[in-house]
Amino acid sequence: MFWRAILITTLAIGALGQYQITEDQKNQFKEVLTKYCKQNGAEDKVEDVQNAIKSFVDCVKGIFDAETLKKEIEDAKPNGALDEVFKKYCAKSPQLKTCIHNAFTGVSPCLDSNVRDRINIADNATDQLIDFVCYKDGDRIALFIAEGGPECFQTKTNEIRECATTARGSISSVEDAKRLTVSEQCAKFDEMTSCIVTALEGCETPTPGNMAESLFRFVRRSSPCPTAN
Repeated sequence: MFWRAILITTLAIGALGQYQITEDQKNQFKEVLTKYCKQNGAEDKVEDVQNAIKSFVDCVKGIFDAETLKKEIEDAKPNGALDEVFKKYCAKSPQLKTCIHNAFTGVSPCLDSNVRDRINIADNATDQLIDFVCYKDGDRIALFIAEGGPECFQTKTNEIRECATTARGSISSVEDAKRLTVSEQCAKFDEMTSCIVTALEGCETPTPGNMAESLFRFVRRSSPCPTAN
């Protein structure tokens, strides 16, 4: 499924924070990437893919700075001005979409053929996800934060982790995941997301759980999973 392509981009987003990786970690990442590219007949594309990921990180950093955004959110909370913060950043969503599209194109040489054939699906899915978050100039994400969404997720971290562990079950490798049919993958997605929503429903306000449920439904509709009854 196209989830692996999305995963690569998601992992790259993690580099936007203040976390600095060591040279050993860089070398380990290159070893894993080289092995993966070699499996897909693209060992000579390792450097190109590394450059594509770096370009993606630089591209997103050019749109927003994580620490600056965090400060703007904290400053806006007491004044009820979160909507203005997200309106400003959501106006940059076309640029973010371009960053992501270029990232998918850049990493595609090292993806296996099944994933590579679904790059267009991944592009469309991420566009729709950004549009979901930025609906009405970011009203959804502003409400989520105003209603204690991040704090809710933090208090439920262990339960959410357990949801993922339970849904993963006996899958212990990429090869195990590849052997799953689309129906089996969708069933695991449904199991995990239902568990997460139930955990978030235990928070002080219903907004985080409701928001997560809406997001998961949206993601599912944008996937190859059959429409739920």
